[in-house]
Amino acid sequence: MNRLARTATTLLAALAATLVAAAPAGAAPSPGAGLDAAKTAVASRIDKRLDALKRFETTVNGAGQLSSGHKATLTKLIDDQQAGLAALKTKVQGETTAAAVKADAQSMVFDYRVFILTGPKVRLTAAIDTELAVIAKMKAEPGTDAAKLDAIAQSLQGKADALLSVKPGPDGDAIRAQVNPVRSAAKTAHANLKALRKKQ
Repeated sequence: MNRLARTATTLLAALAATLVAAAPAGAAPSPGAGLDAAKTAVASRIDKRLDALKRFETTVNGAGQLSSGHKATLTKLIDDQQAGLAALKTKVQGETTAAAVKADAQSMVFDYRVFILTGPKVRLTAAIDTELAVIAKMKAEPGTDAAKLDAIAQSLQGKADALLSVKPGPDGDAIRAQVNPVRSAAKTAHANLKALRKKQ
């Protein structure tokens, strides 16, 4: 079981345990008290995701080399996720059953994938666009190896767009399998550009 799946399972188990543990010993579980604790736990985790999205928003706004198209796509993604999670937090507070809170907790993870997908979309797209801008700048300088720069640029072509097209969902491993090649390409391009720069 992957880490995100384990985290989601642990969270859901903890919420279920909270519903029971909230009741006094020897008494029947108190649905009201248990639900309040469970809803608070889910709301707290939603807040962590909303905080992360604010940081991603700052990154997008400060990434000067982002293409206009990529910036628009990322801005919309962040806006949509902020609105969706805020609405989900409100929904959580109105739930009246443990099953509903459990479903909301699953939605919080599976429908957004803020940490394993949105974050990489922001960081890697910014990195790739920056690397392509660096390549264009280096090609204009005398004495650069244009063929190597073209090869690096080719290795990055389409990577950001492919990453931005990845959708959230319950299969964390499948998401990582799509993110990792893009991360690898960006890291390799960075290392190759650094090496070429040292030779100039």
